[in-house]
Amino acid sequence: MTVTPFRARVLSAAALLTASSLLLAGCASGSAAGKQTITIFDWGGPTGTGYEANNIRALYTPCATALGVDFQVDEPMDYSKIRTAVSSGNVPWDVMNVQNDFGVSPEELSPIDFSIVTKDKFSGSYAQQYRVGSDTQATVFTYNTTTFGSGFTSVQDFFDTTTYPGKRAVPKSLFAGLLEMALLADGVPADHLYPLDLDRAFAKLDTIKGDLVFWDTGATSQSLIASGEVVAALVWLNRADDAINNDHAPFEVYFDQWIQTDDYWVVPKGAKNPELANRFIECITDPAKQVDWSNAIVFGPTTKDALASPDLKENKRRPTSHMEGQVKVDDTWWSDNYKSIAERWNAWMTA
Repeated sequence: MTVTPFRARVLSAAALLTASSLLLAGCASGSAAGKQTITIFDWGGPTGTGYEANNIRALYTPCATALGVDFQVDEPMDYSKIRTAVSSGNVPWDVMNVQNDFGVSPEELSPIDFSIVTKDKFSGSYAQQYRVGSDTQATVFTYNTTTFGSGFTSVQDFFDTTTYPGKRAVPKSLFAGLLEMALLADGVPADHLYPLDLDRAFAKLDTIKGDLVFWDTGATSQSLIASGEVVAALVWLNRADDAINNDHAPFEVYFDQWIQTDDYWVVPKGAKNPELANRFIECITDPAKQVDWSNAIVFGPTTKDALASPDLKENKRRPTSHMEGQVKVDDTWWSDNYKSIAERWNAWMTA
């Protein structure tokens, strides 16, 4: 099967070894004790403060202990695997961590049990029938401050290769972000993006196609930034932040307009133990755990108490610090149109 994740974060060999050792040890002890094991489908990511490592530290380990179960993690996330598993009736996961462009279809998911999960603790619209918010994320433009001086003044700057020559990195896999940014750069107001005018978006992309470098994993996008191979990029916020903080790349993030790419906890249709899955979700969305989680990464929490907590450290690159620039994604529109757009995108990219 061809793996086409919307956001495939690839673990290094060392990270795989570390994660595998941890998970196998947990499963082995659980098997001996006859404990239940909860299986989580997650994104993967680097060691240290990487996404999955932070999930294991701050969420999975303490909640598995609290519930008296073991856990194991399958990664990286792949929506095609989910749909195949649900169609076959052989679903190996209990809880899944998906982006906002997945999780609105009753054909693929079980409803969240709000007799177990506390609905009122979530902010905004993060408590939905089939999913609850995991974290607030962003897909952003990041730019080389040496090349761009004081920085982007508009989304149009990314598409202006005359004034600001140089290569731009964009995702190879289709997910919400690039088409929206192309339309914003072409003058479409943020509140009138949907339904996306695909002809207009692709025409705008045509103007810079010769300067595009396509990245296929988060690690690749970060490497392109850190190496200086590109002068600007459309990437997941954590990758830009890691390149700036850890790789010391002379880049900054443009927050005047950024694309909402939140994560959600869901229970797949056909999960073997949906009650345990919901109990686990209730635990991992505990506000105190969300604060601990957010303080170790650039993303923001989704519960009211976590967002208001005095223990949530200030972070100038956290998306919840720049909500005025958020461009909301129409999740239902993407769910309904993804397949046809993906076909057009792949044909355009390879032409």
